[in-house]
Amino acid sequence: MPARREIWKSTKIYIGAVILGSVVGMMTLVGQKYLPMNLNFLANSGAVWLIPAFLWSCFAKGNKRRAVAAAVVCLLGCVYGYYIFEAVSNRHAFTLYSGILLWSAVALIAGTVFGLGAWLANREDSRLKYFGMNLLPAVFTAEGLDQVIHIEGYTHMIPAVILKIVIGVILYLTINGKDAAKTRNVVSYALLPVLGIAGFAVLSGCV
Repeated sequence: MPARREIWKSTKIYIGAVILGSVVGMMTLVGQKYLPMNLNFLANSGAVWLIPAFLWSCFAKGNKRRAVAAAVVCLLGCVYGYYIFEAVSNRHAFTLYSGILLWSAVALIAGTVFGLGAWLANREDSRLKYFGMNLLPAVFTAEGLDQVIHIEGYTHMIPAVILKIVIGVILYLTINGKDAAKTRNVVSYALLPVLGIAGFAVLSGCV
């Protein structure tokens, strides 16, 4: 019976991840169409998809494997929810072309990283807890800083670029609260965006 309950609990988590990811993917397409320019980044930012994936993985709790699987499934739900809804909306056949396969691979990698981050964030005894807690703030900060580095391509949306960095800082302060000034916390928040910028460089080279 305990094993059966555990299987049912995992199944509910994964079904919820599929539903949540699919809804976020569909909302992304709607946002791209209707949001004004300076808010359109909310529908064009990979960082936004990481919010539900990370939070759902945190909600799942449990062991490392479940945390990673929940994040991966949620991100894959975002990818396929977006592209299937796009195909339905524009009345064309859904096909697995290279762009979808690339984003599926990104979902697997990002889901693994952020699933592990969510698992670490839930562990009070882990030395890497702060890295887990600061993944979300860092990814917004990294995306904003990456666009500052390549500002020539983003001169039409400077307020949005600044807003991404501000969101990262607000998330950092909100998540960490009174521990925001701790040295280990500050160091992790300073280091993670550097890794994020490197990740964006690799991704932009593949797209």
